[in-house]
Amino acid sequence: MDAWIWGAVVLALVLVTAGGIAWWLARGCVLTRVGATGAIFGGVLSLIALVVLLDPEAGLRAAAVITIGSGVWLLAWALAGGIRGQRLLRAEERADAASGVAVTVAGPTPAPGR
Repeated sequence: MDAWIWGAVVLALVLVTAGGIAWWLARGCVLTRVGATGAIFGGVLSLIALVVLLDPEAGLRAAAVITIGSGVWLLAWALAGGIRGQRLLRAEERADAASGVAVTVAGPTPAPGR
């Protein structure tokens, strides 16, 4: 049973780490930050369930449900944030193209006269 508990602890810590990385990579995207906050909260709650509950089986069950739910929560909100970001980028590119502004891709600039 100890191996199961340590496995649950490791998964909860991985979830907290994934939430922290998602928060760091979000760069102001509210949707992704909602998912990251839920993942961090869920990972900590899972650790608390493992420590507080007296029955190890009940603690493992609660930790598993919370960890899976928080992982799905993070995935769903991160995907929603990515989809929203892609839509905003495409709309911005269309607006720039319609206004006649030249959209350039970052790269080497050709020498004058070429």
